[in-house]
Amino acid sequence: MNKIGVHALTFIGDIENHSIENCLSRVAKIGYDVMELPLLNPDALDTNFVSKIYEKFNIEPTVSLGLSFKTDISSEDQERVNAGRELLFKALQKTIDVGSSNLCGVIHSALQKNDTPKTKRGYENSLSIIRDLAEEANKNNVTLSLEVVNRYETNIMNTAQDALDYIRDLDVPNVKVHLDTYHMNIEENNYSEPIKLIGKDNLGMFHFGENHRGYLGSGHIDFDETFKSLKEINYSGIITFESFSSEVVDPVLSNTLAVWRNLWSDSDDLATESLKFIRSGLQS
Repeated sequence: MNKIGVHALTFIGDIENHSIENCLSRVAKIGYDVMELPLLNPDALDTNFVSKIYEKFNIEPTVSLGLSFKTDISSEDQERVNAGRELLFKALQKTIDVGSSNLCGVIHSALQKNDTPKTKRGYENSLSIIRDLAEEANKNNVTLSLEVVNRYETNIMNTAQDALDYIRDLDVPNVKVHLDTYHMNIEENNYSEPIKLIGKDNLGMFHFGENHRGYLGSGHIDFDETFKSLKEINYSGIITFESFSSEVVDPVLSNTLAVWRNLWSDSDDLATESLKFIRSGLQS
């Protein structure tokens, strides 16, 4: 059985203690197994409190992060690479302290639109930092899952093949691929080929998101093909629902992801219907 998760930004736009507690209470009531916590501001996260709250509601934590221009480890600017390295190791420590064994997201490069293709030096910088991070993560039984996102959000990996090439170049056991239907819809020919290409052994995290990031099943993503392909590779990892609307805003992340539209206003209804949708698809 896959554990089913939900992204915290479905409910809250900050990571203050009271917000996280409120969020986890709602997540548990709806019936999710996992809640993905974005490190919107790692320094502000009270890991001692947050780890206890996750335990209180019996919800498994996963942690995600997206690097910025100033912390881009795929840059040729060594100052930015060093800043990214520092942030990633801080994020890893927060992940460990929260009690999670998964750090995912766009941690291989900046979450931004680039005006040039990736460069050899920048790519090697990214590999070098992630290799060091993976070594430390492995000591603490943490898996790094690198998210494949569209061309408007990175130039390092836009397709499953890009990600597979990257982790083969990396050649460390605890770095996996993080696929997301929203991004696959933009960059891939279909949903089955990339899932089968990555395969069970290399797939560390999977996000379900509609093409417009609204209610699952209200857009044009072929979720039937997605469910079928995940079953064919016997994927048993976490499936997380991710959706964004101007109803719930983090000033940095929402602007970075261009969340201008109000696609839903009732977080609890959205999360409830999405859990039903995913459970139904897994059981069919």
